[in-house]
Amino acid sequence: MATNERPRLFCGIDPGVSGAVGLVREDGTFAAVHDMPTLPTTTGRRMIDPAALSAILRQHAPAFVLVERVGSRPGEGAVGAFAFGMTYGAILGILGGLALAHDVIQPASWKRRAGIPPGADKRASIATASRLLPGAAPHLTRIKDDGRAESLLLAWQAWERMRAP
Repeated sequence: MATNERPRLFCGIDPGVSGAVGLVREDGTFAAVHDMPTLPTTTGRRMIDPAALSAILRQHAPAFVLVERVGSRPGEGAVGAFAFGMTYGAILGILGGLALAHDVIQPASWKRRAGIPPGADKRASIATASRLLPGAAPHLTRIKDDGRAESLLLAWQAWERMRAP
């Protein structure tokens, strides 16, 4: 790599308004993590801020993005499910609009690959991300940082999937 070239980055996105965007360098180390940018709505809920998410992705220009495939959650009402689906669709639309290479992965699949047992609580994702990406540990100090941890675990798996053999 020439000295003026930026290192390739790999991105993971944990969808949802409490999700995050995680980035891993081409050597498999922590690069950055951003909480999902949101805007308030007239109903008091939050929604994804597409312009801000686009800006984050343009700034980092990841080589590949891995997004958690989401669906409605048990016990979730219609309004919540619709809003969650809109967020997921917005993320996929932004990736397409920016022409970023991406794929989606089921939560059970990526968690199994990360070594997180079925039914584990939020602390398992935080502990696993801190172990695999020690540079991220200062960004994963609260239980509510599970979205950050999961986005970083997705980014780490994007790196694993796309790194040169």
